[in-house]
Amino acid sequence: MYSAEEMAEFVRAAEEGIASLDERDTSQSSKKWICERKIDGVSLSIVYENGRLKQAATRGDGAQGDDVTLNALTIADIPEYFNAKKLKIDPSEIPQGTFEVRGEVYMEREAFERLNEQFILEGKKIFQNPRNTVSGSLKLKSVAECKTRPMRFFAYHIPQSNNKTHEENLLQLKKLGFHTNDYWTADNTEEIMKISEQIGASRDSLPFEIDGMVVKLNDLAMQRALGTTSKSPRWAIAYKFKAERAYTPLLSVEFQVGRTGAVTPVANLAPVRLAGTTVKRATLHNFDEVARLDLHFGDTVGVEKGGEIIPKITDVKKELRPAGALPVTAPANCPVCGEPLAHIDGEVILRCENMHCAAQVQCLFEHFVSREAMNIENLGPALIASLIATGKIKRIPDLYRLTIEDLESQERMAKKSAKNVFDAIAASKERSLENLLHGLGIRFVGRTSARNLAKHFRTLEKIRTATVEDLQNVSDVGERIGKSVYDFFHTERYTQEIEELIALGCPTEFKGVVKTLFQGQTAVITGTLPSMEREEARKLIEENGGKVSGSVSKKTSWVLAGEAAGSKLTKANELGIPVHDEAWLLEQIAAADSGDESDSVENGETVADTPASDKPANANGQLSLF
Repeated sequence: MYSAEEMAEFVRAAEEGIASLDERDTSQSSKKWICERKIDGVSLSIVYENGRLKQAATRGDGAQGDDVTLNALTIADIPEYFNAKKLKIDPSEIPQGTFEVRGEVYMEREAFERLNEQFILEGKKIFQNPRNTVSGSLKLKSVAECKTRPMRFFAYHIPQSNNKTHEENLLQLKKLGFHTNDYWTADNTEEIMKISEQIGASRDSLPFEIDGMVVKLNDLAMQRALGTTSKSPRWAIAYKFKAERAYTPLLSVEFQVGRTGAVTPVANLAPVRLAGTTVKRATLHNFDEVARLDLHFGDTVGVEKGGEIIPKITDVKKELRPAGALPVTAPANCPVCGEPLAHIDGEVILRCENMHCAAQVQCLFEHFVSREAMNIENLGPALIASLIATGKIKRIPDLYRLTIEDLESQERMAKKSAKNVFDAIAASKERSLENLLHGLGIRFVGRTSARNLAKHFRTLEKIRTATVEDLQNVSDVGERIGKSVYDFFHTERYTQEIEELIALGCPTEFKGVVKTLFQGQTAVITGTLPSMEREEARKLIEENGGKVSGSVSKKTSWVLAGEAAGSKLTKANELGIPVHDEAWLLEQIAAADSGDESDSVENGETVADTPASDKPANANGQLSLF
């Protein structure tokens, strides 16, 4: 939500809902609204048992590092236990039994900048923004390392509360030693919008990042009575601030080479304050964008933070252009390895096609060991860089030839740490074929297409011997991906690496279960889901045969919407596309699992097959599951 008109519509709908409730539900209630700053951080749930911290977790499935209890204890704002004497409260006020607190972990701007300065001195890769820094810090394996990350915590919610108002919840949290966000009260839309102006005007002077304001009914009974729709709560809304813009001179342009060889122009700027942080660099996306801007060195450019996170150049003040300024042009050769750059038909980017280019090697290794690929834990960017620098690894197969002694010889690697990495590399051999396919870095092959290829062919050998036509027949592969896969497996330098990986014991068979619940359907996820991250929801949909898209179109089968869903939800409603919530998704999957909807895979063959085409479909050809 970005406008006063949208806010007025939300308040009107809520008040109409209140008016329609039974008098018993609202006779003791006030329609006062609570307005709070929307902290740009990471949500955290903390569970206390009889006054002592038992568990802290980010939203997730719990199996992917979401349990962050030990790291949460390094945050000074989070009490390990409630000490009545220290808090100067009566012992009876200490909650007994299970008591959950929800809040936001964040990092103050100055602390973030100091951390990046330290990383620069140590030759480490710097962070892009405070929120991502917090997200990564909470999931660090080393508690000692986590202690060096200056994180803070605001508490804002008690899910199971005996209090009558949200305001009373905040007061209770304060009594228990938590920091709480400032808040303002309002009785109508006009007062709410005045508060938004006040909060917006102060955002640059705050020590932390905010990206808007949260407005919610104060009365908890009224919140429960209004409940939620399939999209979001009827009693709360997020009001987003528009992106800020600043103007500053363009000093130079760097050309960065990514994992796939894509060359991205990045602008170096005269430092300028924007949305509370100092911006020195901004993305230019691609050379078509450079041409659109007619960008010249020395230009004064407009900079915005897209989504309040990544700085981007939006416009040029051509009237301020210095005399004789030279235009920014694309390089002819890779700035790292010197190989000629290619401009592939149908693409807007330049690309270095040398996969052994030094700029791509680090990125390729990082991609190969990532969670979505071979999931080799504890093998992070710093260790990869060290192994490359010492000549221990040059190509992907070298990972599987590393000895414990090789790992121990790296800086800051103790014997136990080396053993953990060695074991993690060995364990990656037990992954499934799609993990290897995704990890190889084949151009255009992402998580979904890797899984679809693995499910369709079941073995690596069948993929290697498939024709372009065979590959194109796989769901969501098509001509471009099919040709890329074919070319990869018929290029000598890559086929040699594949032979080595096979000999070293890497996965060559699909080990998953083929599920067809959402076969042929395309879903879009928007908003904040109640109990899971979007990434987890995406995995569930894809594991059950569906495809997840980033935008709503006429081809979208349905939309999964959570709290504060925005333009995607609006477009879905305009197109008449079904909208569902998290509960619906989980119910569909549970029902399918109990009914054995999946196609089990045994020895590479499919049994108990239930083709999606045999299921009843609605008028749009979508499966009649909703």
